[in-house]
Amino acid sequence: MDVPSLPSPGGYERAYDQSYRLAFDRLSQLDLDGVCRSAGAIRNGDLTLQLTFIGTDVAIDLQHRTVESGERTLSMTDKLVILHYLVTADGTTATGNLLSFKELPGGLAYSPNFDKRAVAPVLARYGDKPENLFVSAEALGGEPAVFGDAAVSIQALPRVVMFWVLWIGDGDFETEGSVLFDSSISHYLPTEDIAVLCQSIAAFLSACQHVKR
Repeated sequence: MDVPSLPSPGGYERAYDQSYRLAFDRLSQLDLDGVCRSAGAIRNGDLTLQLTFIGTDVAIDLQHRTVESGERTLSMTDKLVILHYLVTADGTTATGNLLSFKELPGGLAYSPNFDKRAVAPVLARYGDKPENLFVSAEALGGEPAVFGDAAVSIQALPRVVMFWVLWIGDGDFETEGSVLFDSSISHYLPTEDIAVLCQSIAAFLSACQHVKR
C-alpha cells in the first residue's frame, strides 16, 4: 500500500501533522485483525493496537489518534514510522537475504546522506571501541550478531530487524560500517521511513551512556 512520504528531518510541522492525519485515516479503513496478523501487532480493545518499537511497548489508539509509550517519549517521526509500518505491512516472510541501504528501492540516490546521518555517528562513537556497541545496543533490546568484526541486531519493529555492522581498520584501512536489512523490509516500510528509523537508532547509540570507558 502506498503511503505519503515521511517529511525529511527539519520539515515543517504542518507536513508532519498532515502525514500523521493521513496515516490514521488509512489505518482506520483497514481490517485491524488483518493489520495485526501482518504487522505482528496485538489488538487490545476495539480501537487500540499494541506493538514493540525499538525495545519499548507502544499503544496506538485509533479513537483518540494517539501513539504513545509509557516507557519512552516518542518523537513525531517515531510515531509516523510506526503508523506507516502498520499500513504498509503485508505479512511477507523474512527471506534471510540481506541488503544494504543503497540496494533498497530509491536508496542509491540517498545513500550518501544515509551514511552521513545513520552510519557515521555510530562509527565515530564505536570505531575504536567496538565492544561498547554491544552494551549500548542491549539498552534497545539488541543482541550480538555474526557479521563483520562487530555487529548487533536490533528489532526495530515486530517484522523489522536491522543489523549494525563494523569492520575494524588495521592501519592500512579505515574502520567502516553499514546497516543491513532483510530483503523483505520494503514490504513493511517505505525507504524514507527506513532512513529516518535508522537515524533515530543511530542518534540513540551515539549518545548512549551505557558503555564501558
